[in-house]
Amino acid sequence: MLCVLANRDPPMPIRFPLCIVLVLNAVFYTVVFAQDSTEETPQTPADVAPPEPEAKPLPKPTPAKKAPSATDVKNKEAAAKTKNLQSLKELNLFWKSVSEKNRSASLIFPAWIAATPMPSVVAPSPENIWPGMEGFADWKKWVVANPALRDAIVKSQMCFVIGIPYGQEGLDAKWKAKGISATPGSAPGEAAFGYLNAMRGLAAYATICMYVDAENKKFDAAFDISLAMLRVLRQVSEQRMEAEKLFGMTMMSRLLEANRVFMAANIETLPVATLQRVALKGYAFIKPGDNERLKRLELPEGDRVILTESMQNAFDEAGQPNEAYFADEFGEIQSINAPLTRFGAAARWRQLATVHGPLVASQEKLVAIYDDWWRRWRMRFYDPILDSPTQFSKLNQSKYALVTLFVENLQQVFDARLRLIAEIDGAAMSAALCGFYIDSTKQWPRDLASAFPIYGMRRMNFDPFDKNYGNLNYRNLGDKSQPLETAWGQVQVTGAVLWSVGPDHEDDGFDAHDPADGTGDLVFWPPPRFLARQAGLLK
Repeated sequence: MLCVLANRDPPMPIRFPLCIVLVLNAVFYTVVFAQDSTEETPQTPADVAPPEPEAKPLPKPTPAKKAPSATDVKNKEAAAKTKNLQSLKELNLFWKSVSEKNRSASLIFPAWIAATPMPSVVAPSPENIWPGMEGFADWKKWVVANPALRDAIVKSQMCFVIGIPYGQEGLDAKWKAKGISATPGSAPGEAAFGYLNAMRGLAAYATICMYVDAENKKFDAAFDISLAMLRVLRQVSEQRMEAEKLFGMTMMSRLLEANRVFMAANIETLPVATLQRVALKGYAFIKPGDNERLKRLELPEGDRVILTESMQNAFDEAGQPNEAYFADEFGEIQSINAPLTRFGAAARWRQLATVHGPLVASQEKLVAIYDDWWRRWRMRFYDPILDSPTQFSKLNQSKYALVTLFVENLQQVFDARLRLIAEIDGAAMSAALCGFYIDSTKQWPRDLASAFPIYGMRRMNFDPFDKNYGNLNYRNLGDKSQPLETAWGQVQVTGAVLWSVGPDHEDDGFDAHDPADGTGDLVFWPPPRFLARQAGLLK
C-alpha cells in the first residue's frame, strides 16, 4: 500500500506527513534486515546475551544382547567337550604305549571290586594301624577274608604304571560304579581321583597283613607285602597330576613310618636275615633305577594341560575375565574345605575379576612358572641358584589370582619329595640298626659305620634336609634316657637314636620330633609314635 501511495501524486497538504511515514518504514526494515544478515555489526559485551547451551544429540540405544539360543549353548558345550577330550588324550599318552601286563590297574582294581567291603567307609592311615587300635579285629577279619588282594598287590609291584585312564571315556562300567576313576578338572584336589580311595584301602590292607603275618611268624611275607605296596604307591607317585603325586608320596611316607613301628614292635623276634634283606635289597630298590635321592621321580605336568583349558573357560571371547564364572567356579574351589565361607569367597573372586589380567597374559605367567619349577626340580637340592626368587614369588597375586590358585601347591610337591627321601633312607637305616642289634646280642652299634656293609648300604645313609649333603645323625645313648617332645607328649628315649635335621635344616639334637612349626628334627629310630603308644599317650 505504501508503494502505491508513493507512485501517486498526493495533494500538497499531506506530502509532508507522508514523507515522515516513508522515512520511518525505511528505518524499520533496515533494522530487521540487519538482524537477519550473516555479517552482524560488532556489539559490546554488555549488549550480548549469554548463548543457550547447544543441544547434544541423544545417544543411540545399545541393542540388547541376544540371549544364546539352545543351538548356541549346545555348540559351546560341544566345543568345551572337544577341548576337554583333547586335554585328556594328551594326558593319556603317558601310559598308552605301556602294554596291558605292565599296567597295575588291570590287576588291582578288579580284585578290589571283587573284595568284600571294608569294615569302615574310610580306611585308617598306615601309621595309625596297630593291634591295639579300636576295631583291629574287624579289620583283621577283612584281610583274612580277601587273600586275592594280597596276590594283586604282589603281582602289581613290578608294573611300570598304574595305567588308569584319565576321563570317563572307555572306562569299565564296573569301575565307574565303584568310583574308580581319574577325572582331572572335575573337582579340586583328590576329589577328582576316586581311585585313590581304593589305594588308601590297599595301603591299610598291606599294613594289617604285616601284623597278621607277624602273629604267624611269617616276617618275610610281612615285609614282602609292605614293599609291594610301596612299589605300587611309587607308581601313583609317577602319575601326571599334582594331587595324585602328593597322595602317592605322602602315603609312601606313612607306610614307611608304619614299617619302622612294626620293627620296633617285633624287634625281639625279627630274623636278622629278613632285616638284612629289606635293608640291602628292599627299601633301596623300591623302584629300579631309583637311588637314595629319588632322581627318577618327575614333577607333575598334567596340571598345566588342565589349567590351560580351565583358563579358557574363565575368560570371554575377548580374553577378558568372566565375573560370573570367577565367582561361581573359583569361589567354590576356594571354599571347598570351608562351606560357610562360600558367599565371601564368591564376592572376592567377583572383585578379583575386575582387576585380573587377560587370558593371554595369564597363560604366559602359567607357562613361565611351570618352566621355572621344572628347572628347579632337576637341580641339586641346595644349589645356590635355588635361592633366587621364583617366578611364582614375583607374581602379582591379585592381577593373576587365578594362576596363584592353581599353582600355589607346587611347593608342597618339593617338600613331599624331601620328606619321602628321608623316610626311605630312615627306614633302610633303621632296618640295618635292628639287624646289628639282634645279631650282636642286643647291643646297638657305636656308630653307623659299624652297620656297613653287612646290615645296611652306606649310600642310604643320606639326609636330604642337610644343606651340606651329609648323613643322618646317630647317637647311642646306652642306658641313659633323654626326653623327646612329640605331638602326643613327652617320651623318654634310650639306646640308639637316628634322626634327620628336618625342614629347618638345623640339628636340634632330637629334642623335638616333627613339631608343627617345622623347627625340630625328624626322629626315625626309635619311632616316636611307638614310644608314645608305649607311654599310653596314643591309642
